[in-house]
Amino acid sequence: MKKTIITLLAGLVLIVGCKKSPATTKQITEKPIEKTFSQKIEVAHKKDAFLTNEAIQFDALIEFGGNEIFDAKVTVSTTSDLAQITYKNGDEIFVNKENIFVSPSLKDNPGVRFHAYTWSYFFLFPYKLNDDGTKWNDAFKTKEINPAFDISKLTFGANIGDAPDDWYIVYKNKNTHLLEHAAYIVTAGKTKEAAEADPHAIKYQDYKMVDGIPFATNWGYYGWNIETGLSDKIGSATITNIKFVEGFRDSFSIPENFLKK
Repeated sequence: MKKTIITLLAGLVLIVGCKKSPATTKQITEKPIEKTFSQKIEVAHKKDAFLTNEAIQFDALIEFGGNEIFDAKVTVSTTSDLAQITYKNGDEIFVNKENIFVSPSLKDNPGVRFHAYTWSYFFLFPYKLNDDGTKWNDAFKTKEINPAFDISKLTFGANIGDAPDDWYIVYKNKNTHLLEHAAYIVTAGKTKEAAEADPHAIKYQDYKMVDGIPFATNWGYYGWNIETGLSDKIGSATITNIKFVEGFRDSFSIPENFLKK
């Protein structure tokens, strides 16, 4: 009898113990990782959706100092490795990664390489922010008083692109995270010191949606300095007829009489 009572008590203790210490699964809530400055721009500009397309096409009319310097249709792959530029007069430039090929009439034009890469790069800029070799300094500050935008500085690793010494001071909208403007230097054909003595800026304006993706349809070009930001307007670009195109890679073919530059 005594043995039976002890057995019953042991079972009771086991049952009560189980009730007091139920097996539970601990819920751990991890704090979301804050997106970086450049990632916020990419999200605002719908980079993932943009890259689901093969290529994009647009017309660009660019003027500096009241003079037209570029008027052409640009078709460029969304990954930027291929491009075809067709001027209004029929001249063409083909870009295949680091190589460009031009109409015979452009063989002596010293500006073709600049035009081949610059305008498509400015158009694709929100999607190029984290390419290989990009370096961001989110702690960078200009000396502007109470800037209305978030700011970061973009530089590049050695041997990245045609001009690795170029840099950009990038401004984004604090609320929408859309690209607002970017100061930059152009070192092509000059020293970095000479380029830094005359920095410019491109201002992205009049965003319009194309297949759910925002694109700036007017660009303003300005002087810029680290003390006060934008200064005098020096040029403008009108971007029209923006559309995604398919089959660009299959149709990409450089004419046999074109010259490599």
